[in-house]
Amino acid sequence: MYIQNNSSNFTQREIAAALQIWNRAAVSLLDIRHNLISPEEALHGYRLPASAFVYTSGGKAEVLLNDTAYNAERFGLFHSAKGTELSIEPRCDWLEYYMVLYKAVEPPFRRGEYLRWMEQVNPFRQQYGFAPKNPIFFSEELRKMYEKWKGPTPLTIFYGKAVFYRFVYEIYEELEQGHIHVFEPDVIAMAQKYFNEHYSEAVSIQNMCDVLGISYSHFHRSFKQQTGKSPQEYLIQTRLAAAQELLKNKGSTIREVAGYCGFQDERNFQRLFLKHTGLSPHAYRENTPLCVRGETVGKLIPFLYNEESRVSPDELKEKGATFMFKPTRSKAVVAAALSLMLLMSACGTPPASSTDSATAVTGQVTESAEEGTRTISTVMGDVEVPVNPKRIAVWVYEQELYSLGVTPVSVSPGHYEDMWPDIKTFSYAPEKEELLALEPDLLITYDDASFFENYQSIAPVICIPLSTPAEETLSFIGDLLNMSDQANALIQTFNKQVDQSKATIDALGASGKTAVLIEPLGGDIWIYDNAYGRGGAILYDYLGFKIPKIISDRLGDQHFLKISLEVLPQYCDADYVVVVTGDSYHDLKEREIWKSMPAVKNNHVIEYDPSQYDGRGLDKKTLNFFTDWLVNNSESH
Repeated sequence: MYIQNNSSNFTQREIAAALQIWNRAAVSLLDIRHNLISPEEALHGYRLPASAFVYTSGGKAEVLLNDTAYNAERFGLFHSAKGTELSIEPRCDWLEYYMVLYKAVEPPFRRGEYLRWMEQVNPFRQQYGFAPKNPIFFSEELRKMYEKWKGPTPLTIFYGKAVFYRFVYEIYEELEQGHIHVFEPDVIAMAQKYFNEHYSEAVSIQNMCDVLGISYSHFHRSFKQQTGKSPQEYLIQTRLAAAQELLKNKGSTIREVAGYCGFQDERNFQRLFLKHTGLSPHAYRENTPLCVRGETVGKLIPFLYNEESRVSPDELKEKGATFMFKPTRSKAVVAAALSLMLLMSACGTPPASSTDSATAVTGQVTESAEEGTRTISTVMGDVEVPVNPKRIAVWVYEQELYSLGVTPVSVSPGHYEDMWPDIKTFSYAPEKEELLALEPDLLITYDDASFFENYQSIAPVICIPLSTPAEETLSFIGDLLNMSDQANALIQTFNKQVDQSKATIDALGASGKTAVLIEPLGGDIWIYDNAYGRGGAILYDYLGFKIPKIISDRLGDQHFLKISLEVLPQYCDADYVVVVTGDSYHDLKEREIWKSMPAVKNNHVIEYDPSQYDGRGLDKKTLNFFTDWLVNNSESH
């Protein structure tokens, strides 16, 4: 469990250093977002695509930045770095919030001086929250910034950047004066979140208290006062609720359900289940209506791929941030129209049947009797699509469209603002009314059944398994968009470049070496294979590096693996370690367990910044990056 320190004191030295950095950095204002949400529309697990300020007003709210929870009363101003997981839970009828996303890079001149300041403090990565002394100023400035930003022209974009600096100035003026109320983390809310996410593990409440920096007796008393239950009671009820859902599916035994939900003893599980529900697990399963069985496992075990936001699509369904919002009063009208449309579609043709995810993405293409459409065979069954789609919304497969010269109407969060700076960005669980407003005629995404079911009423959904080889993916999308010749030409060109890179690597003596692709997140380490982006396909499929046997044995049919820091040397016993950089990596580099690994000692650590590359598919930039790194570090081979 990772706790972000949130010091209530900003020293004058830190503030002075931060101002020097703000003065010198090249800052770009990326987006200004606004929303009015109720408790039912809370924002959950949104991964910040850039450094951001978040401002809440209108009432009480719980704001969660990664694992750190803060309670705001009437107003709250927060800051955190790119990659932070943001949740906003209103504790009032309606809560208004603004989100200002920006990117800062080092200046082209006087870099040495800039980096020396950065050694003292990095204001773009700092995490904090406070109640501003002058909330009216922030409310008005943000309102004007947003109103201008809605209709972007060169002048209004310049206006936004100018006001942004004034906005930052006011923040640091309040910090410098020192009369602000800095929010302290809500340790009880953080503990609840930890229980909700880790109930299947062996949880030590005493260890949690040690991490939170609170005595067991005080934690126990505060937890019960705030939740009405003791920590142990809350954990047991969380586990039992998960077990109830899993028992609706007869595919697993009662012992397997007990083990997955964190009960070490099946007999103890049966006793507690009977005590709390009045039924034994077996009786509960038999009395569960058939209509609700078989729908639970996917909702309890989150699908873990999202380039910016590793959160469950089901968890975000019908919720989340809405970008460039329409007036709130129009939502009811749009929702009513959407409900009528969904009702009509439910009475028509049944949805395409789902097939095994190992099915090939390509299939027979059949012209429909209705002019202008054709049928595509996919992992979700046959899907009827336009012969010449014009308005495509895409998630994950942006690089393929970009390489084919196709401009979509929306993309998923990531670094695609460099490709299409004016394109709409949607999370992996967009609000239907917002997506509907773009009038897409085709949706392209990964093999996610919940996405297919939720959005097929808006437009045809083409799901492509993440495990599909990059060449096959591009070829399939080329066929789908009637661009087969262009796709084949790109594949041929890329393969020639791969041959050149492999020849270079072979000459360096690095061919066939082992490599581990990891990403530190919080206190855990994630290990990926070739299917989850981050350069894995280039590393393993094209350059021929090998995954160590200990990892391949554990991965099985999965594409990712979570390990603890303690076993990192065991899993990273490889010739090279490719590490996805981020805030957690800065912490990892300072640990002795990291410094002790052979790859680290041999300078065989390749630091991969995902914001600079696409990291999946036929990505020439990543191919060149790995090849150039090996060439430049050949003296250490």
